[in-house]
Order: sequence, then structure tokens, then C-alpha cells
Amino acid sequence: MTNPLKVGLIGCGNVVQYGHRPALTTLPAVELVALADITPARRAIGQEWFGLRPDQLHEDYQTLLAIDEIEAVVIAVPQKHRPQIVLDAFAAGLHVLSEKPISNVPAVAAELVRAADAADLKMAMVHNYHFLPEFRQMKKMLADGLIGDLRVATLHFLGVIDYPGAAEYQADWRHTMAAGGGVLMDMIHAVYLAEWLVGEEAQQVMAFVDAPEYAHRQPVIEDLALLQVAFPSAYAVIHMGWGEGVGGADISGANGQIRLRYKQYHSGGFNQPIELYSVDENWNRTDHAIANRVEHLAAVADSFIDLWADFRGAIRADCEPMAPAAAGARALEIVLGAYASAVTGRVVCLPLDSDSPVYQKGIEGLAELNVWEQSKTKAAGLFGLRD
Repeated sequence: MTNPLKVGLIGCGNVVQYGHRPALTTLPAVELVALADITPARRAIGQEWFGLRPDQLHEDYQTLLAIDEIEAVVIAVPQKHRPQIVLDAFAAGLHVLSEKPISNVPAVAAELVRAADAADLKMAMVHNYHFLPEFRQMKKMLADGLIGDLRVATLHFLGVIDYPGAAEYQADWRHTMAAGGGVLMDMIHAVYLAEWLVGEEAQQVMAFVDAPEYAHRQPVIEDLALLQVAFPSAYAVIHMGWGEGVGGADISGANGQIRLRYKQYHSGGFNQPIELYSVDENWNRTDHAIANRVEHLAAVADSFIDLWADFRGAIRADCEPMAPAAAGARALEIVLGAYASAVTGRVVCLPLDSDSPVYQKGIEGLAELNVWEQSKTKAAGLFGLRD
């Protein structure tokens, strides 16, 4: 492959092992030339994974950004650290592939979208569930009009496995306020999938957000989020939780339905899809073979390979990636809107009001809202609302 995309990796956590590593070691169109991580142990792990020389390892990401041959960076550090790195990468003239979510704060996300446009550089999100075969197949079934106009897309993610972060950095960082939210923020995949399947931008969101699974820990972020999202011509329902709950998807259309289930009844991304079928308006069932069906870790790795190919293609062809920064910003606003709804007991309109404390501060702004006294979120003491 001629003209490979020369990239730098900033952050070498667990997502690199099962996602970015397969892509960066498989695609001839992409070449990793440097790695930066503040943790010596993670740099050593990355060196082994990628076969890098000592001079290709960096503690300070600024050193990596200054390498002339690098054209793009992938940013795989916790979200609170990402925005400044993204801005510094743009200042260095580099394209950016960013882990999700784009930021913890909608106002910051909007700044990143504007910065990418102003620099005329690509910023793509690691929304890799777009490339999982079961969701691509469902999207095609909808586009082909198999069940008529979509009415309600219900995504069940109540069996999300609570994997820890890299122990060499901070294993529990996803359970802190610094994460910007709990299971819904961590598995924002379901949020952008809902928008993508519907094919429209969200207008309203209402939600219940609680922490029954971890109540004994006095948690500061949620482990359960139940959302209803309104679009111009359809609705989405998202059930999200760390634990042992229902997984899969159910889509209702004007002329039928589509149903998806996973091995051992797990949630999407955590096991292999084993059942995909449609039911027509006369209640006749048709089973559909799942395209490219492989063991789920291989499917996740493949989704990152496709994601990286899309990112490189967008740069070389000067076109939009599958999930540009604007898509990441919209997904973030749905999540923060859901948190605001749970705290106030009201439907929240989207996009968020730019003067809202939640838009300006993320979850730290929730305490400044008119908190509903019967809120499950307040009763659980989440997001700084503990009495």
C-alpha cells in the first residue's frame, strides 16, 4: 500500500488492546510511528504490542505532536483530558480520531467542532458500533423499507459489563465525577446508534437515572439510565445499565418489526449476535443470517479496522468520516439532556440551551437546575446532589 497514513497514538489504555491495536497492526494503509502515554508501564506495554523502538515512545504528547511525519493522531485518554490535546493537535496541523465521548461538556464539544472546521482538518469519533455487522445489517433493512417507516427503535443495553480501566493508570476512573457521567456516558454507543438508525437528529429527551446496582457504594454516577428520545418522525427508547439485564434491539415500523438477540442474552458489543429476524404486517417471521458473523471480540476488532479505514479514506478523499465531531457533540447533548431530565423531572428540548449550566459545565451544572424533589437521581445522591 502506497501512501500510508502516518499516525501517533496518545494514550495506551485497554481500548487500544482490543480495538486500535488490531487496526494499527493489520491495515497496511495506516502506519503507527509514535506513542505517548504518561504511565511508564503503559508505554512499555504499547512498545511490546506494536514493536516500537524506544525513541518512538514519549511521555509528553506535545513531543509526539511535533514529529514531522505524523499526519493524524488517535486520542485514547480519559475524556476530561481530551479537549486540550485535540486543540493542540489541530494547532499542529494534524487530523484527529478521538475516543468517545467527545468531551464531558457540550460547550467544549461545540468548541472542538468549530476548531476542526476552522483548521480544515478531520475530526472523527470512535463510534465503532456503526461498523458492527448486526447494526449495519439492521440499518440496511430499514433503508430497504423492509418494515416500512420506522416508528420506535428500542435498544436494550441492560447487561453492560463493568470492565475496569487500566490498573496502571486508575482502574475506577469511570466511576468518578471526572468521567462526566456513568454507564450512559460510558456506553454512549447506544445514543449515537439510535440517531443513526432513525436517520434524524433528536429533538427531545426524557429519562430516569438511578444507581440501584451500586447503592451500597454511595456512588456519584449512575449505573442505570432509561431514556425516551423524540425525533421529527420517530422515537427511540434506550435501556442502559451495568449488570445482568436484557440485551438486544427491537425496531417497530409501519409494516412490521425487526428483532435482534445476543448469545447468553448479553448486550451489544459484549457477545456474539445469534438471532436476527423480521416480522411482517401479517405476522410472518423471516430469519436473517447475520452478515460476517464471527466471535464477538473478532467482530469488535473488525469494527475498529473498518473505522480506521473510514478515517483514512475521509482524509485522503477530503470527505466526511462516518462519525464526524458534530455527531459526537449531538450524542453528548442527548446524554446530558437525559441527566437534566432525570434531575428536573421534565422533558428536555434539544439542542440544549447554550446558556444552560449543563451545557456550560456538564454534570457539574446539574446542581444548579431546579431539582425535582422526587427525582430518583437526587435520592441516589448522584452528580453532587447528595444531601
